[in-house]
Amino acid sequence: MKHTPAFGILVLHFLIFAIVNQNLNPHPDMLDHWVWSRYLSFSYYEHPPMIAWLIRGITFIGGNNETALELGSQLVTLSILTLVYAGTFRLYGIKPALVTLLILCSMPYFTLGSIFLHITQPFLIFWILALFLLIRFHQQPANNWLLWIGVAAGFGALSKYIMLLFYAGLFLHLLLYHKTRKDVLNPWFYFAGMLSLLIFIPVIIWNAQHDWVSFRWQLEKGTSGADFGENTLAFTVGHLLLFSPLWALMGGLGIWWLRDRLVEARSPESVITVISIFPLLFFTVMSLKGTISDPHWANLAYLGIAIMLGKELLWRFQKKTLYVLLASGLLINVALTGTVVTHALNPLFDWMPYELKNYDYLKNNNVPQATLEKLRNNDERLYSTGQYRLHLKQILSPAEIEEYGGLIQKTAMDISSDRLTRVLEWDKTGEQLQQLLVQNGIPQIAFIVSREYQLSGALSFYLPHQPWPHSIEKPERNLWSPLDEVKMGPSIFVCELQECQGGVVDFYERFEMPLRYLGEIETRRYDRMVRNLQVYELIP
Repeated sequence: MKHTPAFGILVLHFLIFAIVNQNLNPHPDMLDHWVWSRYLSFSYYEHPPMIAWLIRGITFIGGNNETALELGSQLVTLSILTLVYAGTFRLYGIKPALVTLLILCSMPYFTLGSIFLHITQPFLIFWILALFLLIRFHQQPANNWLLWIGVAAGFGALSKYIMLLFYAGLFLHLLLYHKTRKDVLNPWFYFAGMLSLLIFIPVIIWNAQHDWVSFRWQLEKGTSGADFGENTLAFTVGHLLLFSPLWALMGGLGIWWLRDRLVEARSPESVITVISIFPLLFFTVMSLKGTISDPHWANLAYLGIAIMLGKELLWRFQKKTLYVLLASGLLINVALTGTVVTHALNPLFDWMPYELKNYDYLKNNNVPQATLEKLRNNDERLYSTGQYRLHLKQILSPAEIEEYGGLIQKTAMDISSDRLTRVLEWDKTGEQLQQLLVQNGIPQIAFIVSREYQLSGALSFYLPHQPWPHSIEKPERNLWSPLDEVKMGPSIFVCELQECQGGVVDFYERFEMPLRYLGEIETRRYDRMVRNLQVYELIP
């Protein structure tokens, strides 16, 4: 019964975020991975195949529905927390393991983040396994542990390419300490690497057959495309909020407190610090030039921080102080996650980008040419409804605002820039789209085309016959929707109102075939527009 408190924490975690899930839809990126799971492969355009295989297993058991995906995501996250708890228990005992679990449960990433199933979750399982196996090797040197590391790292690489950083950290740790440098010559480390490579070979073969597209995309994303330092501040502030500024501060203090243990080559603390902090330093450096610097990439560092603090906080603080610290972490998490969920459901402040791009839509809705010219000559990007209304008052007459103001405002609203709307009302949008298709005499389609892959992937999930999505922006992704088959149809093209004028141009450049306008669907949550889609039929 000694694990009863941990079991209770995990059950409470599950219940809280199962309830939160009832008010949100799966994120489009999660639904994109679901599309992958329908077309099993040894790799995909951006990532290795593990997430697709995992979702295929989940939907095989639970079906292609929201409930299965949401429960699957919760269970995978609980598996990560349980694995960390078990490893910390094996390392330090029951009380440190419980403190580590509470620390993780006070980080938004491991709580609110648990409602989304993404590529990092299976990766974390194998990274954590490899980390604790490496600690075990340094505590009880035996080469069989290295072979198990090879297996774990191999499956980790099938989940996410950055598993390579584990081996980089492993050898960095060996080289940093005089006592372990001789282990660099241990052939069993290289046998482990070869075992990992053997497990990873299907991904290499797939990439060789597809012009190394996945490897090239990862390299370009990480090394080019942004001005120097442009993303570093966003990356740093982002991970401080995503994992809690409290635990970032305590993690820094913890490393200072453990400095005497860090000089011991084979201590668990030295292994955890090097293996966990190295990726954070790597991604911080990469953020100086990379196009994408996602704050959740810092997760490995915060996992290590939680494991080390589990023991150190018990030793450093009296019970009352420790309770206050953990309670503060939980309250910060409640404040952060509560603010995000509340703002997603009912915005707390006026923030919405506005930029008019779709003049064709206004013209087709009888907005006079003189009014359109005023809008073109005074176009700028604004960031709130209040600002945009004031902007219109400054350039249009009262009569124009009364007649066309609402239409112009709707057309300029860049809803896709508000990331929180991406988890709202997709089921309603799917129903509206199906009704529109039935009204136009095409109740079942084979393909759904959009410029961005997330839009067609999400709509695919919520349409009754779940047509295959097709991306104009990234044609390399369309393994399941060859261009010639999409042209044969029956297929539709959808675009978000604000960007649809440019989207139609991109469609014609790629498909070189006519479209028939079917209509628009507008999804609202109470009096708030969360989505407006323009729908076209491809005419063979």
